[in-house]
Amino acid sequence: MAIEKLVGESIEQKKSCNLCKEASLETGKKTDYGSIIVFRIGTGTEDGWFATLSPKTGGLEKDFSLQLMPFSHLTHFAQLLKYSKLAKNYGIAFAKLNHAMAKVMAEESKKFKLTAKSKYSAISIATYGKCTNWKEKKEHLHIKIFPFSGNIGQPYTVDSSFGKKKEFNDKTGKSFVKMKPVEKIYIPKKRLEILSVRLIKILEDEKTW
Repeated sequence: MAIEKLVGESIEQKKSCNLCKEASLETGKKTDYGSIIVFRIGTGTEDGWFATLSPKTGGLEKDFSLQLMPFSHLTHFAQLLKYSKLAKNYGIAFAKLNHAMAKVMAEESKKFKLTAKSKYSAISIATYGKCTNWKEKKEHLHIKIFPFSGNIGQPYTVDSSFGKKKEFNDKTGKSFVKMKPVEKIYIPKKRLEILSVRLIKILEDEKTW
């Protein structure tokens, strides 16, 4: 499929997209879903990205997740080629969000250490990017950033350690591997507010870039 088929925006899908509605909210505002806007970069659909702190987590007690999205109703990673500033700001946003998450994790747990050179040790952060079928364009491109720990930190198919999992057979003879279930729970309201304030402060600090 030619790249030209992947770079267009669907105006109708944009009108009904909840993530498109969130793109207009200022930093610190809460979405209908309960997420909090913690970061914005860019001035419009050709270069803009925003990030939210999710009200839910599927990880350990202090875990939290961030979600990065473009202002534009993009549905495929290949569409970032449409605007050079959009791709550039993605890189900046992704780096700053990972830095902010690592810094908060290091502040909250003694097992995560900051060295004199401001490098992080023993901090595992994972990402998950989601796009949709180019024919449908129903989804709004988004990237989740979260601590790779607990049940969310289980080896996935792209990890070499996944291949070491013990195989079982079902009644039809087909093989499968077992994974622990992941149940999302709400982050306590007070902690969510404290997290959002801290993340916003770190992300707005020019020294981090």
